[in-house]
Amino acid sequence: MTDMPARRRRPSAPAECQPENDAFDIWLGASLRAAFDKVAAEPIPEDLLLMIEEDRAERERLRRRRRGEG
Repeated sequence: MTDMPARRRRPSAPAECQPENDAFDIWLGASLRAAFDKVAAEPIPEDLLLMIEEDRAERERLRRRRRGEG
């Protein structure tokens, strides 16, 4: 069996882009940080933290019940 002619071979995969060197990625990262850093730094509301803890406790109860521990 012969190899495919060069014109029919698939080109090799392009080299991976280095995000820290890509101008678009630098711009995008800076823009997202400018838009959302203040929001991300805000404290989490107490009622949301309470909901998370309640859900965590409920999931643990369900796990124990599935294992036959409770």
